[in-house]
Parts: sequence; C-alpha cells; structure tokens
Amino acid sequence: MSNKRVLVIDEESAFTRFLQDDLEQREISVACVYSPGDENGATAFAPNVILADQKMLSQSNASLLHKLPLVLMTGADSQWYNGSEASITAANSQIVATIPKPFEPNMLAELIDRYAQDSQKINLDTEYIEALVASNRLLDNLVVEFQSKHALDDGRIVGYEALSRLKTRRAISPATIFSAATEMSLEIEATMNVVDQVIKLASSLRRSRKTMPVSFNCSAILLTQSDFVDALFARLQQSPNMGGSVIMEITEENRVANIKVVSEICQMLGQYGLKVSIDDYGTGHSNLDRIAEIPFAELKLDKEIFWAFCNDRVPITVLGSIIDFCHMRGAKTVVEGIETPFHLEKARLLGADQGQGFYWGRAVPPQYLVKDWQGF
Repeated sequence: MSNKRVLVIDEESAFTRFLQDDLEQREISVACVYSPGDENGATAFAPNVILADQKMLSQSNASLLHKLPLVLMTGADSQWYNGSEASITAANSQIVATIPKPFEPNMLAELIDRYAQDSQKINLDTEYIEALVASNRLLDNLVVEFQSKHALDDGRIVGYEALSRLKTRRAISPATIFSAATEMSLEIEATMNVVDQVIKLASSLRRSRKTMPVSFNCSAILLTQSDFVDALFARLQQSPNMGGSVIMEITEENRVANIKVVSEICQMLGQYGLKVSIDDYGTGHSNLDRIAEIPFAELKLDKEIFWAFCNDRVPITVLGSIIDFCHMRGAKTVVEGIETPFHLEKARLLGADQGQGFYWGRAVPPQYLVKDWQGF
C-alpha cells in the first residue's frame, strides 16, 4: 500500500479542504501548515514531498523543506516573494514542478506519485496529535462541520451531525484525537465547543422554520466525568427551547465506561429534552444487552458492518434483528456509510429509517447551511 505523505503549506481555504479530502481518497496522507504555529505538527507528520504556495514559503521554517522535493503552487501573481527563494536554498530543497492555481487534483496526484518516495514510517497520527498538544495548537486547529442525515424512503434531509475535524489534518478521526493519551480536560473543552455549535445551528434552523435535530458525538467515558456533565447541564438549562432539537451520539471506543452510570446520566439529560443515540453499533463493545440499559431514541449502524452486509459477509437476519429490536423500543435506525446507489438500495432492503454518507455529500462548515452564520 502506498505510504506517500504530502505537506501542504498554504492559506486555509475551501480549496485546501477539498484538496485534503481528494488526496486522502487516493490513499495519499496530507497535513497542512496554515501558520507558523502548525510547524511542530508538520515535523511529526514526516512528509516525503512538499506542496507549497510560493508566497507562504517566505514565512516557513527551512527545516520543514529539508532536502525534500518541492512542488510549487503559483497564483495570478507569479513573482517571487522576499524570503521564498532563500528558504528553498537554505533547506537544500529542489523544485521538481511548478503548477498554477487552480489545478486539477489528477495533475498533482501524478506529480506526487512521481517524486514522493513511500515513507518507511507508519501510524504517525498519534505523534502528530502529541505535537499539536505540546505546542498548544490542538484546540485552535479543531473545527466543526455538519453532515446531513436523510430519510431512506424519499431522501429528504431529516437532521445534521456535527463532526470535529482537524483543519490541518482532516483524515484523523476524533477517536484518534481523543484517545487515552489525550488529557480529559482537552476532550471536555473540545466537546463543549461542539455542543455550542450544535445549539447555535439548531436555533438558527428553528428561526428559519426548518426545525430538525442536530447531533453531537460524545464518548461514553466522557459521561462519567462530572466536569463535563455539569457543563452540559448548564448549556441545556440556558437553551430551554431546544427540546428534541439536540441529539447526543454516544460513540463506541476502546475506553470502557460504567454502563449504569452512563444510563443514569442519559436519563437525567433526557429530562431537559436531550435525545440519545447509540453511534458506531457493530464495533467494539456494542451488544444489545449492553445498550438496552440506555434510554436511546436512535441507533446508528456502523459503516463497516453495513458494508460487510453489502458484500455478503454478514447475513441480512443479523442486521434485520437489530433494526427490529430498535423499532420495538420506538427508536429510529440510521445506516452509516451510504456512498453509492447500491448502498442506498441495500439500506432500504434492511428496513432502516435513515441514512448518512457521501452519497448525499460530505460534511460542510456551518456557514454553508445558514446565511450570516457569524451573526447568530
């Protein structure tokens, strides 16, 4: 498998977000430097090729470029900026290609394939997160985007899920960002920031008469932390009209939480109108006996188990019984990982209620959903 690692030195924009997603789909790992503060993480990322906007090079540490092949991006103004040429010379780096913006990702992928040697280093995401934490850049680099959820019968939008993303390394999952190695205080602060964004979007949708639920992810272990629970209760008390408009998705992970404590907290939160969803069902420690103790209103089938069903590795009776169990409890079911018409057909065959996935589009920043987002 290819292990090419590309460092992008550029300004943050819709273009760089798209570029990250496109290259990752091609199994090319990408990290970005948007400001000098991101350079510690970039070093830990250990790239084997650099893609840089020429005007940003003058601000870059030469050590980032050290002896690496450099693909230079030029804009409408192709002149050299003071310091750019000096940075390249000091780094003993070589410009292997120059491409004007905007460019086709296929062109860039070909250049990367030609000049980037496969890295011998693997599983560097943990080191990348540790470098961001050490330089106090983790929270600054976290952004919230929203992915739509759709009714399987007619495709209409029925809600949104808030997803945490590292703007400099979008491919890293929240489970990796907030692992056992990350301080709980950081996870609490980051999750509460997401909660604030969720309440803000739910409120703005309500004002525009497009009321629908918006969900946020929360690890089960977080629900056993009094600081987080107290902060969440405070937010719900400050937003008394949000009943039914906010859903908490409890994520599956390796950190095992006391299920009875989690259930009690969920019941208390339910008194404030917060609904509970079981996320990532089909992975980790999930089983019906365990989750039956939680008062959930929704269960989400994980992409991996759904794709296993699509590939005839899991019989329909297994997933069908889970969906029947949920419907008997009055809970809705959501199929994750719907990316093709075939996936949609199979999800409908299961009898699930809703779906989510790239078939309908990727997660987007909130300003794509609400006009004058900053004004709310």
